[in-house]
Amino acid sequence: MSFITDIINGIRNMIDTFKRIICFLGSVPMRIRNINAGFENIFNGINAEFDAIGKSFNMGFSSINTLGVYIGELISTYVGCGFKYFENFFDCIFYYMVDIILYVLYLPIMIIIWAFKKISIDFTYVEERVYNGLKTLNDFLYPIIGFQIIHWPKPIREKCYLCKRLKVDAVKKKADDVGVTFKEKIPKNFGKSRDQFRIGKRQFEEIFATVVRPPNEIT
Repeated sequence: MSFITDIINGIRNMIDTFKRIICFLGSVPMRIRNINAGFENIFNGINAEFDAIGKSFNMGFSSINTLGVYIGELISTYVGCGFKYFENFFDCIFYYMVDIILYVLYLPIMIIIWAFKKISIDFTYVEERVYNGLKTLNDFLYPIIGFQIIHWPKPIREKCYLCKRLKVDAVKKKADDVGVTFKEKIPKNFGKSRDQFRIGKRQFEEIFATVVRPPNEIT
């Protein structure tokens, strides 16, 4: 009786093994699909990282190049203005001397206003009102007399005081933009392939799974 039972159990084991073989053979196409999908995701992830490197290099180079242009413009405009003021110095020295004398005469008033402000008495509003009154008078008289009483004539201002140059704040802003590019924008280019690598790895793991899932169901 035990002999017959062993035979029956052996037959059952053979049938179970045969079923497993049939199931495995039936899942081979799905396993192959997972292999292909895994390779595809891995290579797509690698390509995405190379694209990120290229894009980041272009972004970084462009950002630094623009900052270099701004710095060059800042230096050239300031040097140009320096030469302009040096060249016109003797033609403008009279106006500079008048400005210095007026500043020295006004200096005691500035000191008095500053001293009162230190003891919490603010007279700056008087200064502002006087200036606004002079500006109103200047705007009224200018069309009549043809020159301004609170400014030097335009040709003098253009020759002795005015010079177009790039503002330092513009360079600072561009430097901040470079910082944003390297600290925020460039890092965002990388890591996008992380999901592709993860999915590709899991698709490769499906090759050895008992129950194989389709590649599109693996996340």
